[in-house]
Amino acid sequence: MGKSNALRNRNSIQSLARGLNILELCAKSSRPVTLTEIANQAQLTKTTSQRFLNTLCSLGYLRRREDKRYVLSARVLSLAYSFLNTSSFVTMAKPYLDELSSELGKTVNLAVLDDIHTLFLYRKEVRKFMKYDLGPGSKLPCYGGSLGKVLLAGLSDEELNKRIDKIEFYAITPKTISSKKKLREEIIKTRERGYGICDQELSLDMYSIAVPLLDRQGGVVAAINTSMEFSFKDSPNLENAIKILMEKGKMISNSLGYNGPYPSYAR
Repeated sequence: MGKSNALRNRNSIQSLARGLNILELCAKSSRPVTLTEIANQAQLTKTTSQRFLNTLCSLGYLRRREDKRYVLSARVLSLAYSFLNTSSFVTMAKPYLDELSSELGKTVNLAVLDDIHTLFLYRKEVRKFMKYDLGPGSKLPCYGGSLGKVLLAGLSDEELNKRIDKIEFYAITPKTISSKKKLREEIIKTRERGYGICDQELSLDMYSIAVPLLDRQGGVVAAINTSMEFSFKDSPNLENAIKILMEKGKMISNSLGYNGPYPSYAR
Protein backbone atom coordinates (compact mmCIF):
# COMPACT_ATOMS: atom_id res chain seq x y z
CA MET A 1 0.00 0.00 0.00
CA GLY A 2 1.40 3.42 -0.96
CA LYS A 3 1.96 6.23 1.48
CA SER A 4 -1.06 8.26 0.33
CA ASN A 5 -3.33 5.22 0.53
CA ALA A 6 -2.07 4.45 4.03
CA LEU A 7 -2.94 7.96 5.12
CA ARG A 8 -6.48 7.64 3.71
CA ASN A 9 -7.17 4.12 4.99
CA ARG A 10 -9.64 4.20 7.89
CA ASN A 11 -7.91 1.19 9.45
CA SER A 12 -4.52 2.92 9.64
CA ILE A 13 -3.20 5.50 12.11
CA GLN A 14 -2.46 8.71 10.24
CA SER A 15 -0.02 10.14 12.80
CA LEU A 16 2.06 6.95 12.80
CA ALA A 17 2.19 6.96 9.00
CA ARG A 18 3.33 10.59 9.00
CA GLY A 19 6.01 9.90 11.61
CA LEU A 20 7.38 6.97 9.62
CA ASN A 21 7.28 9.09 6.48
CA ILE A 22 9.47 11.70 8.19
CA LEU A 23 11.94 8.97 9.19
CA GLU A 24 12.04 7.84 5.57
CA LEU A 25 12.68 11.40 4.37
CA CYS A 26 15.62 11.70 6.77
CA ALA A 27 16.96 8.32 5.68
CA LYS A 28 16.78 9.19 1.99
CA SER A 29 18.52 12.55 2.36
CA SER A 30 22.20 12.66 1.49
CA ARG A 31 22.76 15.29 4.22
CA PRO A 32 21.19 16.41 7.51
CA VAL A 33 17.78 18.01 6.94
CA THR A 34 16.16 21.16 8.32
CA LEU A 35 12.68 21.66 9.73
CA THR A 36 11.68 23.62 6.63
CA GLU A 37 12.84 20.85 4.30
CA ILE A 38 10.92 18.22 6.26
CA ALA A 39 7.77 20.37 6.34
CA ASN A 40 7.93 20.97 2.57
CA GLN A 41 8.64 17.35 1.64
CA ALA A 42 6.08 15.91 4.06
CA GLN A 43 3.53 18.54 3.04
CA LEU A 44 2.92 19.51 6.65
CA THR A 45 3.01 22.81 8.53
CA LYS A 46 6.21 23.69 10.37
CA THR A 47 4.39 23.45 13.69
CA THR A 48 3.16 19.93 12.98
CA SER A 49 6.52 18.87 11.57
CA GLN A 50 8.31 20.20 14.63
CA ARG A 51 6.09 18.12 16.89
CA PHE A 52 6.87 14.98 14.91
CA LEU A 53 10.58 15.75 14.95
CA ASN A 54 10.54 16.45 18.69
CA THR A 55 8.77 13.13 19.30
CA LEU A 56 11.17 11.16 17.13
CA CYS A 57 14.14 12.81 18.87
CA SER A 58 12.72 12.11 22.33
CA LEU A 59 12.25 8.46 21.36
CA GLY A 60 15.83 8.31 20.13
CA TYR A 61 15.16 7.69 16.42
CA LEU A 62 16.43 11.08 15.27
CA ARG A 63 19.02 13.43 16.70
CA ARG A 64 19.03 17.21 16.41
CA ARG A 65 22.47 18.60 15.69
CA GLU A 66 23.75 21.88 17.07
CA ASP A 67 23.10 23.50 13.67
CA LYS A 68 19.39 22.54 14.11
CA ARG A 69 19.52 19.92 11.37
CA TYR A 70 18.20 16.40 11.86
CA VAL A 71 19.79 13.01 11.18
CA LEU A 72 18.90 9.41 11.95
CA SER A 73 20.25 8.08 15.24
CA ALA A 74 21.83 4.71 15.97
CA ARG A 75 18.56 3.56 17.56
CA VAL A 76 17.12 3.09 14.08
CA LEU A 77 19.79 0.41 13.69
CA SER A 78 19.31 -1.10 17.13
CA LEU A 79 15.53 -1.30 16.61
CA ALA A 80 16.14 -4.21 14.27
CA TYR A 81 19.38 -5.69 15.55
CA SER A 82 18.33 -9.26 14.75
CA PHE A 83 17.85 -8.21 11.12
CA LEU A 84 21.06 -6.22 11.09
CA ASN A 85 23.01 -9.29 12.20
CA THR A 86 22.47 -10.69 8.72
CA SER A 87 22.06 -7.39 6.89
CA SER A 88 24.48 -5.64 4.58
CA PHE A 89 25.74 -3.48 7.45
CA VAL A 90 27.08 -6.34 9.55
CA THR A 91 27.95 -8.36 6.45
CA MET A 92 30.07 -5.44 5.24
CA ALA A 93 31.79 -4.92 8.61
CA LYS A 94 32.37 -8.59 9.45
CA PRO A 95 35.47 -9.19 7.25
CA TYR A 96 37.17 -6.12 8.75
CA LEU A 97 36.35 -7.27 12.27
CA ASP A 98 37.49 -10.84 11.66
CA GLU A 99 40.69 -9.50 10.16
CA LEU A 100 41.16 -7.18 13.14
CA SER A 101 40.67 -10.06 15.56
CA SER A 102 43.18 -12.17 13.63
CA GLU A 103 45.78 -9.38 13.45
CA LEU A 104 45.57 -8.61 17.17
CA GLY A 105 44.71 -12.07 18.42
CA LYS A 106 41.98 -10.42 20.53
CA THR A 107 38.19 -10.37 20.93
CA VAL A 108 36.44 -7.70 18.85
CA ASN A 109 32.89 -6.33 18.98
CA LEU A 110 30.49 -4.20 16.94
CA ALA A 111 27.74 -2.31 18.77
CA VAL A 112 25.24 0.54 18.59
CA LEU A 113 23.68 2.75 21.25
CA ASP A 114 20.24 1.71 22.48
CA ASP A 115 19.10 4.55 24.73
CA ILE A 116 21.46 4.12 27.73
CA HIS A 117 22.75 0.69 26.79
CA THR A 118 25.34 -0.69 24.42
CA LEU A 119 23.66 -3.15 22.06
CA PHE A 120 25.94 -5.78 20.49
CA LEU A 121 25.48 -6.61 16.81
CA TYR A 122 28.52 -8.83 16.24
CA ARG A 123 31.23 -10.43 18.36
CA LYS A 124 34.36 -12.37 17.41
CA GLU A 125 35.40 -13.94 20.71
CA VAL A 126 38.95 -15.03 21.45
CA ARG A 127 38.76 -14.83 25.22
CA LYS A 128 35.77 -14.58 27.52
CA PHE A 129 36.15 -11.90 30.21
CA MET A 130 32.58 -11.66 31.48
CA LYS A 131 30.78 -14.27 33.57
CA TYR A 132 27.99 -14.44 31.00
CA ASP A 133 27.89 -14.86 27.24
CA LEU A 134 27.78 -11.84 24.94
CA GLY A 135 26.53 -11.89 21.38
CA PRO A 136 24.12 -10.19 18.97
CA GLY A 137 21.30 -8.73 21.04
CA SER A 138 23.25 -8.57 24.30
CA LYS A 139 23.23 -5.28 26.20
CA LEU A 140 25.59 -3.64 28.68
CA PRO A 141 25.34 -0.29 30.52
CA CYS A 142 26.75 2.39 28.23
CA TYR A 143 28.81 4.00 31.00
CA GLY A 144 30.79 0.87 31.74
CA GLY A 145 32.64 0.04 28.53
CA SER A 146 34.72 1.58 25.78
CA LEU A 147 31.99 1.02 23.17
CA GLY A 148 29.41 2.92 25.22
CA LYS A 149 31.73 5.85 25.82
CA VAL A 150 32.42 6.23 22.10
CA LEU A 151 28.72 6.02 21.26
CA LEU A 152 27.86 8.60 23.91
CA ALA A 153 30.66 10.85 22.66
CA GLY A 154 28.91 11.03 19.28
CA LEU A 155 25.79 12.62 20.77
CA SER A 156 25.14 16.35 20.95
CA ASP A 157 25.79 17.83 24.39
CA GLU A 158 22.06 18.31 24.86
CA GLU A 159 21.25 14.70 24.00
CA LEU A 160 24.21 13.43 26.02
CA ASN A 161 22.92 15.19 29.13
CA LYS A 162 19.47 13.69 28.61
CA ARG A 163 20.90 10.18 28.40
CA ILE A 164 23.21 10.64 31.39
CA ASP A 165 20.33 11.96 33.50
CA LYS A 166 18.49 8.66 32.91
CA ILE A 167 21.36 6.44 34.08
CA GLU A 168 21.27 4.71 37.44
CA PHE A 169 24.89 3.93 38.14
CA TYR A 170 25.95 0.72 39.84
CA ALA A 171 29.39 -0.74 40.36
CA ILE A 172 30.10 -3.68 38.06
CA THR A 173 33.66 -3.63 39.44
CA PRO A 174 35.39 -1.27 41.90
CA LYS A 175 36.71 0.62 38.83
CA THR A 176 33.31 1.29 37.22
CA ILE A 177 32.38 4.95 36.68
CA SER A 178 29.88 5.79 39.41
CA SER A 179 28.74 9.39 38.82
CA LYS A 180 27.40 11.70 36.12
CA LYS A 181 30.31 14.07 36.62
CA LYS A 182 32.93 11.38 36.05
CA LEU A 183 31.11 10.06 32.99
CA ARG A 184 30.94 13.52 31.42
CA GLU A 185 34.65 13.98 32.07
CA GLU A 186 35.39 10.64 30.42
CA ILE A 187 33.26 11.53 27.37
CA ILE A 188 35.27 14.74 26.94
CA LYS A 189 38.51 12.72 27.10
CA THR A 190 37.11 10.26 24.56
CA ARG A 191 36.32 13.04 22.11
CA GLU A 192 39.76 14.58 22.58
CA ARG A 193 41.80 11.39 22.14
CA GLY A 194 39.52 9.93 19.46
CA TYR A 195 38.93 6.57 21.10
CA GLY A 196 37.25 5.19 24.21
CA ILE A 197 38.88 3.23 27.01
CA CYS A 198 37.49 0.68 29.43
CA ASP A 199 40.02 0.23 32.24
CA GLN A 200 38.83 -2.74 34.37
CA GLU A 201 35.33 -1.25 34.51
CA LEU A 202 33.47 -4.34 33.25
CA SER A 203 35.97 -6.94 34.43
CA LEU A 204 39.11 -6.59 36.52
CA ASP A 205 40.85 -8.83 33.99
CA MET A 206 39.98 -6.70 30.97
CA TYR A 207 41.21 -3.55 29.23
CA SER A 208 39.51 -2.44 26.00
CA ILE A 209 39.65 0.34 23.43
CA ALA A 210 36.93 1.42 20.99
CA VAL A 211 36.60 3.69 17.96
CA PRO A 212 33.55 5.15 16.16
CA LEU A 213 31.99 4.14 12.87
CA LEU A 214 30.79 7.20 10.96
CA ASP A 215 28.08 7.54 8.33
CA ARG A 216 28.34 9.78 5.29
CA GLN A 217 27.18 12.80 7.32
CA GLY A 218 29.85 12.20 9.97
CA GLY A 219 27.46 10.94 12.64
CA VAL A 220 28.54 8.15 14.97
CA VAL A 221 26.24 5.26 14.04
CA ALA A 222 28.14 2.41 15.68
CA ALA A 223 31.42 1.54 17.36
CA ILE A 224 33.93 -1.29 17.29
CA ASN A 225 36.34 -2.33 20.00
CA THR A 226 38.94 -4.87 20.97
CA SER A 227 39.10 -6.47 24.41
CA MET A 228 42.39 -7.62 25.87
CA GLU A 229 44.02 -8.80 29.05
CA PHE A 230 44.52 -6.02 31.61
CA SER A 231 48.30 -6.51 31.46
CA PHE A 232 48.23 -5.41 27.81
CA LYS A 233 47.63 -1.87 29.06
CA ASP A 234 51.36 -1.55 29.80
CA SER A 235 52.51 -3.47 26.73
CA PRO A 236 54.73 -1.77 24.14
CA ASN A 237 52.31 -3.21 21.57
CA LEU A 238 49.36 -1.14 22.82
CA GLU A 239 50.00 1.85 20.55
CA ASN A 240 50.21 -0.42 17.51
CA ALA A 241 46.93 -2.09 18.51
CA ILE A 242 45.25 1.33 18.73
CA LYS A 243 46.67 2.24 15.31
CA ILE A 244 45.32 -0.95 13.74
CA LEU A 245 41.92 -0.45 15.37
CA MET A 246 41.81 3.13 14.06
CA GLU A 247 42.65 1.95 10.56
CA LYS A 248 39.83 -0.59 10.58
CA GLY A 249 37.38 1.99 11.96
CA LYS A 250 38.29 4.38 9.16
CA MET A 251 37.96 1.66 6.51
CA ILE A 252 34.49 0.68 7.69
CA SER A 253 33.46 4.35 7.94
CA ASN A 254 34.65 4.89 4.37
CA SER A 255 32.52 1.93 3.32
CA LEU A 256 29.56 3.67 4.97
CA GLY A 257 30.21 6.73 2.81
CA TYR A 258 32.26 8.86 5.19
CA ASN A 259 35.26 10.63 3.64
CA GLY A 260 36.22 13.26 6.23
CA PRO A 261 38.90 13.34 8.93
CA TYR A 262 38.93 10.31 11.21
CA PRO A 263 38.14 9.88 14.02
CA SER A 264 35.55 12.61 14.35
CA TYR A 265 32.73 13.37 16.77
CA ALA A 266 30.79 15.96 14.75
CA ARG A 267 27.64 16.72 16.74
